[in-house]
Amino acid sequence: MAEEYAHLIVWLIGLFGIVGVVIGNVARFVIKDSLAYDEAFVWRRKLPKNNGRD
Repeated sequence: MAEEYAHLIVWLIGLFGIVGVVIGNVARFVIKDSLAYDEAFVWRRKLPKNNGRD
């Protein structure tokens, strides 16, 4: 019985480790890609002059 628990613990540690690595990489990708998109398409965009609608 103790051997089964040991296997379960090892599997759970491995599973959460893999999930943690995947979540970390996805978060890093989203932050980096979002920043690159903002730099390319948002920050360099030229807004039209105020046309008096304010």
